[in-house]
Amino acid sequence: MYKLVQSNKDNFYKCVGSSSEIPRGKSKSISITDMKIKKNITIAIFNISGRFYAISDSCMHEGGPLSEGFLNEDIVTCPWHGWKYSVKNGKSPHKGGDSVNSYKVKVVDGKLYVNLFPSNIGKKVYKPHTATQS
Repeated sequence: MYKLVQSNKDNFYKCVGSSSEIPRGKSKSISITDMKIKKNITIAIFNISGRFYAISDSCMHEGGPLSEGFLNEDIVTCPWHGWKYSVKNGKSPHKGGDSVNSYKVKVVDGKLYVNLFPSNIGKKVYKPHTATQS
């Protein structure tokens, strides 16, 4: 059902559905094969004012579903513990925060295509606080 489109040797896009399936200000969770890690993953696609963005659907903190998060402009807040990410690049809006993978999205003839290679690789920088002994 889904078609793989090769735009050049480094960029592979998979059709993941119709752009009309995701209203403005909403998101949708889908499964793809991340070609960087050769593993099936779930990503969240967001419609921000008619432009589409895709990031990992799993929060770096404890894996909360970002597609079910609270969207404020281009920042999504994880529904489990409130961690925030830009849907445009997967990065935390504050300095030093964790980030999630982001994926390029194209719209061709009303169909959404997601690049199977991440455009930005997420990083876990959070370290839990430890009690100091006096």
